[in-house]
Amino acid sequence: MLLVVGIAPFYASAATTPTSGFSLTVAFPPGVSEAGYALAASLSTTGLEVIPVQLSWPEVYSRVFALGSANYSEGGFDSFLLYQPTPPAVDPLDPEYSLVNETPVVSNLTQFSETANASYLMAAERAIVHDYYEIPLFYLQPIWAANSSLKGVNPTASSYFPKPWEWSGLTNVTFLSYGERPSTVLPMFGSSGLPAYAVFQPLVIPSGDGYSPCLAVNWSGSGNTWYVYLRRGVIFQNGAPMTADDVVWSIKAVLDPLTSSPLRAFYESVLGESVKLVLANGTTYFVNGSSAAEGEVAAVGNYEVKFQLPRPFSLFYPLFLSQVFVYPMGQLAKIGDFGLATSAFSRGSAAVGTGPYQLVSVSGNGFELKAFNGYWNGTPTVKYLRVEFSEESPASALQSVKAGVVQLMSYDFFPYSLYGKYNESVKWLVGQPDIYVALMLNLNSPFFGTGSYLPASRLNPLNSGDYARDVREAISYSIPRAYLCTSVFKDFAVPASLPLTPIQASYYGLALPAPLAYNLSRSKELTSEAGYNLTTGGIAFTAWPSSLNSGDRLSIFGYLLYNGTPVPGAVISVTAGAPFKQVAKAVTSQNGTFQVSLVPPSGTYYLKLAYPGNETSAGLIPPLSSAVQGPIKVTNFWEANAIYFVALAVVVLLAAVISWHAVRREKEVS
Repeated sequence: MLLVVGIAPFYASAATTPTSGFSLTVAFPPGVSEAGYALAASLSTTGLEVIPVQLSWPEVYSRVFALGSANYSEGGFDSFLLYQPTPPAVDPLDPEYSLVNETPVVSNLTQFSETANASYLMAAERAIVHDYYEIPLFYLQPIWAANSSLKGVNPTASSYFPKPWEWSGLTNVTFLSYGERPSTVLPMFGSSGLPAYAVFQPLVIPSGDGYSPCLAVNWSGSGNTWYVYLRRGVIFQNGAPMTADDVVWSIKAVLDPLTSSPLRAFYESVLGESVKLVLANGTTYFVNGSSAAEGEVAAVGNYEVKFQLPRPFSLFYPLFLSQVFVYPMGQLAKIGDFGLATSAFSRGSAAVGTGPYQLVSVSGNGFELKAFNGYWNGTPTVKYLRVEFSEESPASALQSVKAGVVQLMSYDFFPYSLYGKYNESVKWLVGQPDIYVALMLNLNSPFFGTGSYLPASRLNPLNSGDYARDVREAISYSIPRAYLCTSVFKDFAVPASLPLTPIQASYYGLALPAPLAYNLSRSKELTSEAGYNLTTGGIAFTAWPSSLNSGDRLSIFGYLLYNGTPVPGAVISVTAGAPFKQVAKAVTSQNGTFQVSLVPPSGTYYLKLAYPGNETSAGLIPPLSSAVQGPIKVTNFWEANAIYFVALAVVVLLAAVISWHAVRREKEVS
């Protein structure tokens, strides 16, 4: 018998009636869904009405950049869960910072980009966190599941992009990544990871905790003027030699408005909005301007490129050079800028780069690649590479590794709860905490952005911005980061304090401050100042899976905290319907956690919370002394869909009758 859980993963709080007056929608992509539901459960313990919504990455970002939208219901967002693998260097011109756009942040980032003085970077990051526009949550350790014979996988550096040309032990490898197959393989159109970095290469490349020369072997200059010296003897996969003209033309393609490259804004921020481009033979082009161009990129012979910037950019190396990928000028010129995005060159079937692998075909959910024998750094050991994309569950993906169908499963399946399984056939690789996770808040929100809808603002509208900041700070205080690192990420994460990861902080020689401590009392004080009276403790739990087959178990995991202090000895009962007959129970441990596991028949289930002995000594406020959470609906599939089966049976019967009459008529005619 198939059972379906109506609401799962499920979240709840001890405050059964929200007292905040507004709801907070937390949007997140599938990769971090467990963290998203757990975060929503934690935030709901304050009394906020928190609504978790799982969306695809494209939908999350379309909402984020729906400019002017004040909330989720208007097509924008209230908040969303950001997670991103981070290169060692920080891009101060990243569009993400436009969500902040506060003078202390922008001015410090500008100083940092001009001087490369890391103290300005630290000041900008502290300003972001001080105003709680971006709430740092965790630094995650990437976890990879690999075939036991595969060697050379760097679990830290690979989270930014894997490097199959460094792998050994196998000649045929299938790499499984989470998500849909990208429509383009060109980095200029936003493609990253594999296969982009396997086919195309930048001037310098991120490597572990720093950067290494790639198509550029050296560079010199400072401030406004820079020189880049290219690697000699590099050929494209069509046999053409790489020269400085290819670099100039590749930059021209990104800058041309007809190309519609998402990298254009970044290039313009460094090179200027109007740029002069000069080939080695003196042929000159102007993009977005004329002879009064702000910046200039010129080929000096075959192996040198001069960059004249309109303003100092001290992070020219490594940031800009790591984003300049080199494409063959002859092929780009033949296609033209307008048709480049939809060309076979972009889609993959006719892609040509300087990388260690060349694309053989695009098929189904993946790409087939083979080692390029003319690669400047030697032919890779892995001769054949398939890059496959899937949105299957982590457990299903891991089964493919165990069975030998997949040789490397990407970290973005987030298999934290599966770590250590199948050790006889699976090799687990754990990287350093370089994946940054944060809760991003919408500054257009009238509750925690402008603050205009807050109760206190009605009495004192001039201070509405301060009240909104209080709400944002209260949200940050209500998140038990350390607890979630253990319960959700199984201690493969550490609480985050800044948008800088430990690897980035080390790259700049900075020390990260301590993360914000969990403090529901402080959260209540702040929301009271904004005009709300919220609770200061509660129960948070998640229930999974979203569907159950016959014999499967429903697992409920949760924790009970009060002002950051675990509450042991509380009885958590799973009850079925009114009058709440107990079907399973658990007692919270010394650290406040509980777990209930059962095979439920159809019905509606609740979690009932009760405390033995003196409730005051447990430090719990009266509203929490007894609470019922739920419902969790478990539905018998056949009962829930009975009407559809009846309708189907009627349709089949009618079809049979019609068919019988037709056969009978045919016999009578004959």
